[in-house]
This record gives sequence, structure tokens and C-alpha cells, in this order.
Amino acid sequence: MTESYLDILSQTIRNNWDQPALTDFYLTEDGSAQDISRGNHYTYGEMYAEIVRVADLLTSLGLQKGDHIAICGANSSHWVIAYLAIAKMQGVSVTIMQSLTTPAIYSLVDFSDSKAIFVDPDIWEELDNKPLPQVQSVINTEDWSILRGNDIRISNLQSPISNNYCHFPYLAPDTVASICFTSGTTGRAKGIMMPEKRIGNNINSHVVDIQYNISSNSTILLLPLAHTYGLEQGLLLPLVNAKHIFILKELLTEVNLLNSVIVTKPNVLCIIPHIYTSLLKAYGDKFMNIISDNSVQLVIAGAKLAKEDENAIIFNSKIFLSIGYGNTELGIISFSPYKAHRSQSCGKIVSGMTVHIASNGEILVKGENVMHGYYKDPEATAQKIDKDGWLHTGDKGHLDEDGYLYVEGRLEQDFIVLPNGENIHPDNIEFLINALPEVSESIVLARDGKLVAIVVPKSPISNLQCPMSNNTNLKLNVLHQINPQLPLFSQLYDVEITDVPLQRTEKQTLKRYLYK
Repeated sequence: MTESYLDILSQTIRNNWDQPALTDFYLTEDGSAQDISRGNHYTYGEMYAEIVRVADLLTSLGLQKGDHIAICGANSSHWVIAYLAIAKMQGVSVTIMQSLTTPAIYSLVDFSDSKAIFVDPDIWEELDNKPLPQVQSVINTEDWSILRGNDIRISNLQSPISNNYCHFPYLAPDTVASICFTSGTTGRAKGIMMPEKRIGNNINSHVVDIQYNISSNSTILLLPLAHTYGLEQGLLLPLVNAKHIFILKELLTEVNLLNSVIVTKPNVLCIIPHIYTSLLKAYGDKFMNIISDNSVQLVIAGAKLAKEDENAIIFNSKIFLSIGYGNTELGIISFSPYKAHRSQSCGKIVSGMTVHIASNGEILVKGENVMHGYYKDPEATAQKIDKDGWLHTGDKGHLDEDGYLYVEGRLEQDFIVLPNGENIHPDNIEFLINALPEVSESIVLARDGKLVAIVVPKSPISNLQCPMSNNTNLKLNVLHQINPQLPLFSQLYDVEITDVPLQRTEKQTLKRYLYK
């Protein structure tokens, strides 16, 4: 049976009590160094003491084992502590992206049956006027003050906290530890129920694959913690390996990313292709030389890496590339062994997992990483996991003779993968556009990495007295009406107006392959 990640973390904390664990990282104004006057900093011992205090606060508020507790905020050391405090008191964490609109956040908190929520102050200002009927308490991630609920402060500890007292409670392998939502663009996002064994297996199976050299003990957390890749690979894996995690609080611009790498000197970077290619295009040899000097292992997942960008790493003997493949429902499915990446592959199947390639080329998966299902949606769960227990990824691929997995694309192009790794379901956006009274039908597609909608108005363009003016008005109306309902990562960049009906199959489904 896979060892619990909480057991591993307990041992790591005990053995590294006075070592740095979490730092909210800000750059100085000129970008040349860390601004130590801003942000929180915790050693492993201090982090654990704070986890105990916050877990005690949750219990004092009347929350119990198995209760759902949401976290909605930007990456921070306090986000991490809130997540682990929920695990400490045996609650179920519900992770929600802070970039979602207020109605979307409200909808997910309500749908997930969360009894409490950790929230950033600026987000709470937007939510404050919204009713959250089942939420007993709202807790400020900034200072743990109570924004709504009983006025209870973090209690004083009755016994000293030391490494001798460090432990997390036992969670049965099939216990739901967390609910993470897919990248839905409306309230139709699905809540993936993640068992404890899935988190443990994702971490245990990578301990030998992610190598940390002796000269560096740090990594930078760049990916959102509300997503499973950022949570499991960007945070929990380096945390159980006793690394110093710098949590980047700056905007993800190329210059901030480059300066952060220069200052913190990480030897492992968990990123998506978009971040890597942006740095490569902006700084080229300068960026490659910097990560070469640190013998960095680049861990990349979320979307396919272009061959020319892959070659820039493969032909550099001091940089090590690991490509991972997975999704929210499974976490990591395959991963490149350390110093054994094979060009254009997604590595080998991780331990605890079995992959089968169906007759139509679809990648089917079984094993410890498979979700328990979609929260309160047994029909969608049955569509995703068949009666024999195989989860249908919807991706096409093949295995070579040495067991390396190659992903060839979607079986059916039912969603769009943007350069930043976000999966966008176009039908959700089309549903909103088609609800507008002046729209007949629409299709959403990606052009140059940006979302564009082709819209057919109800009134033919040829019948309008001033077609150009009316087209402009309709385009602006679609953008102004739809984008406020969408997360930033899935907003429309442009709208095209046409009076040519969209082409459909006999079943009246859109022939998406005809539109590019």
C-alpha cells in the first residue's frame, strides 16, 4: 500500500525543524534581490506550529472530521497552511481558483457544500453581499481573523510544539481528501473527488524521478495551488523532500520570472510549456545559461512541448527534462525518468497505474490515482469511468516497446488546450453566447492561442440597413455581455460576425474540424 504523504511530511518536519520551508517571495524594486520586508517566512517547525493553531481554530468554530472547507485565494504560505490545517483536523479541502468571477466562486462554494471558507480579503469584498447559507465561518487568509462567524481567535497552545509532537492523523487510503474543480467556464465545472491514496501515490511515485542536487535546496512555486499540478507537484512533492519553497507573489511576467530564478537559484522548476517558451523567446541563451549553471531539472506538464523547444533542453547536458502527462481526474499518469527522457514522449507509466490503449487509440487508465468520481454527479462519473473500472481520458496515444507513452491529441476535439495549459470547453461559452436574444448560433475556437467566437445573428446581415455598424455593435455586445461571466483565462479575444449558417452533422452537432 502506498505510504501516506502526511506520514512522510510528518517525518520531514521532524527532521528539518529549523530549516526554511515556505517564503512568500517578492523582488526588490529593481528586481535584483529578494525583498525580505514583504511576505511571510516559515521554517518547517514554524509552519507546523501554525498548522496546529489553524486546525485548532477550525475545531473551535465547530467544524468536524469530514466537513468540506473551501480555500479561495492567491498562492501564499497561508494558503498552504490552510490546506494542511484542513488535513490535520481531517476535513475535506475544496480548492477554488481565485481568478473566477464572483458568481462562479459563490456557485462552487454552494455546490460543494462547504461549511467554511478561507478567502483573500479582496475576494471577500466581492463575496460579502452574496448569501452563503450553509457557510458557518469565513476566515481571512491574510491574518486568520474571522470575517464571518463566531468571533474566535487562534487559541493559545496548551503544550509546547516541538518536533517530538509532530504528527498528522491517519487517513484511510480511500478517504476523500480534497475536491478540485475542472477548468469549467460556468457553474457546470465538475468537482473531482481525490482520495488520499491518489495524492500519496502521485508523490511517492516521483520521489525517485525528481532529483534534487546538493548544491541547491530551493524551488519556486509558479503554478496555481487550486490546480492539481501546482498542488501535488509544485508544492507537496518538494515539501516532503524538505525543500525551501519560494512562493512567487509577483506578476508572471518574463522579467519577473527570470529575476526570480536568478535570485532563488532553484534546481527544480515545475512549469507549463507556456512559461518555458515565453522565457526562451524573451531571453534565449541568457535563460538557458542561468538554468544550466544550476543544473536545473525542468518538470513540464499541462500541454505538449514543441519539438524545437524540447531540443533546446535535450542538447544541453546540464539541464534535465522531465515531461509529465495527466489530468485533474488522475493527476500524473506518466513521467520521464530522471536523465532518461525520450523525445516527444510523456515518459513511462508511474507506479500504481495501468494504461491500456483501446482499439480506437484512446488512452484508458486504472490505478490508485483514479478519482472517486465527480461530486454529486454519478451520471458524469459513469460516462468517464466504465463498468470495468477504466477511466477514459479522451486522448489518443500509443506505447513504444520500452513502455514510453506518446500522446497524439484528443480522440474527439471536445475542448481547446490553450498555450498556458488551460482546458477550455467551447460549448460552455457557446451556451452563453447563444442565450443572447440577437444571436442564432455560434462556435468558439482558438487562433494563435486566443479564443475567438464566430457568431451568426438572428437577423441576416443582408437585411440590415447598415450592416457594418450593426456588426460592430453585435461584436461589442457579445464581448461585453459574455466576458464578465468567464474566468480571465477563458475570455474571448475577438468576435467574427457571419450570416452563413454553421455546418453541422446529421445529429446537429457542430463540425468543429471545419473551423480554424
